[in-house]
Amino acid sequence: MKTTAPWLKKVAALYDAKRRDFNWRLAPDGVIHHHNGLVYGKAAFLRRLKKSGAAGKALIHASETALSELGFKYLRNPRPGMALLDAGCGRGGSSLLLAGKCPGLAIRGVTVSSYQAAAARAAAKGRGLGGRVRFSRASMLALPFKPGSFDRVWACESTEHVPDLALFFSQTARAARPGARLVIIAWVRNEAHARGRAYARQADKAYVTKIHAEREYLEASKNTGWKLKVKKDLTGPTAAYWAGRLALGDGSGTESFMAPAFASRALLYRLYAYDLVE
Repeated sequence: MKTTAPWLKKVAALYDAKRRDFNWRLAPDGVIHHHNGLVYGKAAFLRRLKKSGAAGKALIHASETALSELGFKYLRNPRPGMALLDAGCGRGGSSLLLAGKCPGLAIRGVTVSSYQAAAARAAAKGRGLGGRVRFSRASMLALPFKPGSFDRVWACESTEHVPDLALFFSQTARAARPGARLVIIAWVRNEAHARGRAYARQADKAYVTKIHAEREYLEASKNTGWKLKVKKDLTGPTAAYWAGRLALGDGSGTESFMAPAFASRALLYRLYAYDLVE
């Protein structure tokens, strides 16, 4: 599927229009996230948020950074000389954090949004990372890289936009080397929940997503070389994060349904780690 496909044009248009948005307002440090956060200790967090006033955004932002840092632990210690693909890189938040933690790691990020790619390049240049961290406009479903280019693949809340997970797994398998590690963090529809589909439809409409059920992540990877090694449930900590966003009262407007969706577990929040075998 090319970046000009109608569906991906819709995704690109969404992110081309997100400029001084909620994610941007949360990130005075320039590390802009496009993903959930993790909060451990909901009651204490809500008390801190209530007392913090205008500084509450910093608490929300810190919880999003905490999600990135937890996810990085499942990348199996990227080393200097390795290359990582940030599949659906947004404005480069994860890549910038990883570059700071992993000197010598080459990072290539792709996004279907021209604006995001340009914003990520500017952020990397501003940190003196332009030579090691590069971003381009491209689709995860038609990766413009030679076979065996990457040792690690990071896909944090980007596979929700993918209409064909099997194609995503095959494309990343082609671009990765044997022994590579793939980490996916994703919203997942709970097929066993009576309101799973209803909440997924609301999220899909707001975020131009096609939220998948967990079985799709398990089945679509078959026969691609990716073997599931880790499955971690992060629904509780992210439900507390969304409760915080709802209490903040200055979010994106989606908190009214995203908070109860995760609190009720109609939507789940999962981390999957796969290894590429020959």
